[in-house]
Amino acid sequence: MASQTNSYTVPEVAIGYPMPPSSATPPRRGWWSRPIVTMPADRKPTCKETTVVLTPCCGGIFTVIAVFILIFQFIDEAQCHAKFAIRSIAVSPSPTTWHVDFLVKNPSSMYTIYYGVSETALKLGPLNAAVLNTSHKRISRRHTAFSVDFVAEGAAALASVRDSCYLEFFADSVSVSNANVNANVSTSDWRIGFVATSPVTGCKISLNRVQSRLFRGDQVISNSSYPSSDYFEQFVAGDKTNVVFEKVVMPEVLDDVIWDFRVEIMSAVNTDKNLNGFLMATCPDIPVKFTTDPAGNVVGSLFGNMRRCDFIFQHKWDSSS
Repeated sequence: MASQTNSYTVPEVAIGYPMPPSSATPPRRGWWSRPIVTMPADRKPTCKETTVVLTPCCGGIFTVIAVFILIFQFIDEAQCHAKFAIRSIAVSPSPTTWHVDFLVKNPSSMYTIYYGVSETALKLGPLNAAVLNTSHKRISRRHTAFSVDFVAEGAAALASVRDSCYLEFFADSVSVSNANVNANVSTSDWRIGFVATSPVTGCKISLNRVQSRLFRGDQVISNSSYPSSDYFEQFVAGDKTNVVFEKVVMPEVLDDVIWDFRVEIMSAVNTDKNLNGFLMATCPDIPVKFTTDPAGNVVGSLFGNMRRCDFIFQHKWDSSS
């Protein structure tokens, strides 16, 4: 009896993860997980490859900087910094009414400027003013012509209102001399220069001082007056005048010191508009620097730039007051 032997092959058991057939295609990675570029691992990258790797990083940095610049520019333009420029001034004498034309620049369209009478308020120097009428006309995307009619408090708010003569008044120099700290009572001579200007209307101005007072704090330390039967006959052509205070008692000065003084001055004013009147000015906080030399002599001068003075104008003045 013949026997038959059956043979078979035991399959090899694979340990670990099954390997896909070599012909199988690997799954595609999502775009969010794909590297933009990879550096070669088996050799040193070339300059071009390094540039390709760094380009996205640099591009991202420059993009962030550009975004911040645009944001800051937008914030800056969003703030309303409107600019008003005076184009012309006209004054009507009876009654005294001012008409001022402005050019308004609004740098941002996000903000609205209201030009109505109830939304407009102004002051003429230290004086209040009542707005009578306003008008405006848009002449470009960011520019508007704006006009205001108003009446100032007082008949002549800034000097020569009647003939459209705008004045500004300054203390422009100080000179202190003939003082000595070694004297029992130190006195000095003061010369203070004043100047009147007309920057808007360009009037030619003549001044003739009438009387003045020098203050330290609230104390009057010197007076100066120039009596005349007719102040307007004593004019000297020019927009400057000097006030002299003689034998002013000096406080004790040690080394270099700066003190503030106040001057009140009344001056007769004449202009090429045939306008006569009196200007009464107060010049506060005039800084004077005193310097003492080894011999004890004291000199003083204006410290810094010229100082603006507040004033009012009157056509008549009673000298007995």
